[in-house]
Amino acid sequence: MHSPHPDQGKKSINQADLTHNEHKSSNQVLVQLLAEFVPKSQTIREVFIESSALKNLPEKLMHHFGQSKVMLIADENTWSAGGLAAQSELQKAGYEVEKYLFPANPQPRPTIETARTLSDELRSDNLIPVVVGTGVLNDLVKFAAFKAGRSYCCVPTAASMDGYASAGSVLSDQGFKITHNCAPPKLILIDLDILAAAPSEMSGWGYGDLAGKVPAGGDWIIADSLGLENIDKIAWPLVQGNLRMCLENPEGMRRGEPESLQSLVIGLLLTGLAMEFFGSSRPASGADHQIAHIWEMEHHQFNGQLVSHGACVAIGCLSTMALYDWLLQQPLEQFAYNKSNYKTMGDKEIEIKCLFRQPEIVRRALLETERKHLESGQIEERIDQLKNVWPKLRNRLQNHLLPTTKLKYLLEAANAPIRAHQIGISEEHLKRTIRAARFIRSRYTILDLLDQTGLLDKALSEAQLPL
Repeated sequence: MHSPHPDQGKKSINQADLTHNEHKSSNQVLVQLLAEFVPKSQTIREVFIESSALKNLPEKLMHHFGQSKVMLIADENTWSAGGLAAQSELQKAGYEVEKYLFPANPQPRPTIETARTLSDELRSDNLIPVVVGTGVLNDLVKFAAFKAGRSYCCVPTAASMDGYASAGSVLSDQGFKITHNCAPPKLILIDLDILAAAPSEMSGWGYGDLAGKVPAGGDWIIADSLGLENIDKIAWPLVQGNLRMCLENPEGMRRGEPESLQSLVIGLLLTGLAMEFFGSSRPASGADHQIAHIWEMEHHQFNGQLVSHGACVAIGCLSTMALYDWLLQQPLEQFAYNKSNYKTMGDKEIEIKCLFRQPEIVRRALLETERKHLESGQIEERIDQLKNVWPKLRNRLQNHLLPTTKLKYLLEAANAPIRAHQIGISEEHLKRTIRAARFIRSRYTILDLLDQTGLLDKALSEAQLPL
């Protein structure tokens, strides 16, 4: 974990008054957690969450950045949602404001090339970058500001993803989607009225992103049980210890209730902080995200629009949960390994070249796969280890994972997709994606366990995938 910044005493968090007693207890817990952990960030100075918070933007910028020219970065949709009002508030307070506007259609793509172009625009002296928008815009500005040597402010327009507070920007580099290390915003200002006015499906995307932490936690438990990546005593409880609390009222989130949106966005922010403290996305990302990243690298569209990250994660989440449901029924303590199922690195290279067409994606997938490849003797040792730990590991997984039927109900109530066809993914496409997903990260997940045991084909055939 990063050590606290020496200026941490200057950091603060403000919250709107809680008006509904039934939500007061859980929201207070979440507010207190955020207040405890924001000061431990090396970069974030303040998270400000309130109704009508946008009116405080000039004051907050003055406090954290001083009186300088502001560049508002938005797309045409987020400009209408909050950018125009932000411009008005800033100009009334005497700020000189420029704007950098992306089109709404086609949507801006999260590519490193786009971020570098934006970075050149941010190198002006005494310029304060303020992004008004959601996932892709925030990732682009986070990377661009970091490369330009500038701190920035984030004004989300929807509770749609977990990257607002994270120290990473997920961008495609020559077609391959990876997380680039960079600094989170110095100031995050969240107007609950703006979040409530966003289309309910966008909160559903954020809910899907948060729900993905359930199987991601299962993947970390597997890696921990096999001695591959120990569970972190700070990042784990920060995400998993509050996950059920953050997911408890999907109907309220769908209706745009401020208290429910507040709990959702705090859950997403805590996840971002956990990633910063741990130094990677392991606390928030497993096979569910790897599945989603494949579709994002394909620029998958449905009904003429790019499918959002959170919608992809929702289906990746339920797909991974279906594999867990299947796995937990297997008596692995009695497993007899078939040596003929062993795949050499050459075998994997052939499969990778069949699954991916772009040379750069093939190259990077091979690098990621080589990092976790085991020779035949090592596989047998891993299988023996798995058999020994399976009874205890199965209990740990059963205690951690939510029932898939419950998770599906919650996602549907939040207006997130629960079947692959709802985002334009066929059964064949889904199974192909699951096969491909294990190759794009060296991170150990349930997909690697199934692959190494030779059970992946059987699992894909028998598991109740969200078709």
